[in-house]
Amino acid sequence: EIIKYLQKSKNEIIKTIQEETPKKYIFDYGGPNIGKSMHVGHLRPLNIGRALYNMYKISGNECISDIHLGDWGIPISQILTFCYENNHKIEDLIVEDLQNIYPEASKYSSENQEFKNKVNENLSKLNNGDKKLLSDWKIASELTIQNIKKILHELDHRFDLFYGESTVVGLIPEMVEDLKKNNFVRSDDGALVSNENTDPPILILKSDGTYLYMTTDLATVLDREKQFSPDGYFYIVDNRQSEHFKQLFSSIKYFQFSNSSFEHIGFGTINDTEGKPFKTRQGDVYPLESLREDIYKILNKKNSDTNAEILTNSVLVYSDLVFDRHSNYKFDINKFTNTEGKTAIYIQYTKVRIESVLRNINQDQYAENFDDEQLNTSEENLIMTILKFSEIFNRSKNLKEPHHLAEYLYELCQKFNSFYKDVKILDNKNMHIQNRRVNVLIITINILEIIFEVLGMK
Repeated sequence: EIIKYLQKSKNEIIKTIQEETPKKYIFDYGGPNIGKSMHVGHLRPLNIGRALYNMYKISGNECISDIHLGDWGIPISQILTFCYENNHKIEDLIVEDLQNIYPEASKYSSENQEFKNKVNENLSKLNNGDKKLLSDWKIASELTIQNIKKILHELDHRFDLFYGESTVVGLIPEMVEDLKKNNFVRSDDGALVSNENTDPPILILKSDGTYLYMTTDLATVLDREKQFSPDGYFYIVDNRQSEHFKQLFSSIKYFQFSNSSFEHIGFGTINDTEGKPFKTRQGDVYPLESLREDIYKILNKKNSDTNAEILTNSVLVYSDLVFDRHSNYKFDINKFTNTEGKTAIYIQYTKVRIESVLRNINQDQYAENFDDEQLNTSEENLIMTILKFSEIFNRSKNLKEPHHLAEYLYELCQKFNSFYKDVKILDNKNMHIQNRRVNVLIITINILEIIFEVLGMK
């Protein structure tokens, strides 16, 4: 059985991790809010979400990813109201303006009741389809979305759907009427509250009629049920939103919106080397684009432009995924760009080393005649690690914890490098031993390529 496994093609290895009864899943990434720049905190949902999406897809399931932008509600109204109050022409704004305006507008809204009232008034008008506000929202929204798409392209992240909260705003009035008609909700001081017996009661609409995340999230489920009818939903959003998702999932079942499974894939925060929130030297939130540039500068000193690009994205992916998603971790740029240790660079160089050997002997197909005895200890250790792939993959997928697969990738590279140092692979005195060792190299590279594809590394 071991001999047979050591001659499996990449497709045959993939068959060992495929499910007997595939399903359809929605992956909701809880994307960035319009007006905010993509910062380092967005790295985790991007990486964890993509890795899980790829795991489920490669094992035969139908997968749909949606970035789910925060493009509606209070933040948008704050930005537009601030622009009106300060005579900023919406059509003249650039993306940097929006990123500066939003924190100012948010702060001013918490300090000035008159401004806050205007924000709520404009939001109500926006919900009711005011033409001027809708036109300005579209301009501001498109400006931010184009910037988000640019950054995602650089990071090699793609989505099947690029929807936002605004996608379902038109569905909310009918949804609310149906909830009232079926006695699922009640009025409470002007607000709309669920009749489900929870403490505290679950708020569906605010007293001024404005929508909450709960409102748009419920409408989004109705929209997805109608469009896709998925078997399961995964929400890749940080741990701080766990209470919201408990209420959301409970409400979905209470309102009888869906019989699908719903799961919140939470995660910890990214901190600096001292364990504090990861910020720039100026104390601002660390933009994701800046982090990428900082890593690229380090790697570009020793690599070509093309390799530096690939290695930079590999560092951003592997350094994040190798940590248990439940925990916080420290992002150490110098450590993560090292050629030694548990780093993306070490793994990439290992893959290059294997490819180099196979290229030198001009072989990418398994040899038929090989010796299955006289195994060196390091060769035996490598083979035993190879045989664990399917088990580790399934553990990682079933627990929704990519770090098991990322850890395994490092272990596989470690075992290969020990094997590479300990034995003479090209042993021309005994071609049967050489054939066996070349076969081990080929299956190692096949597994590496599968894991690279799943984790999102080139």
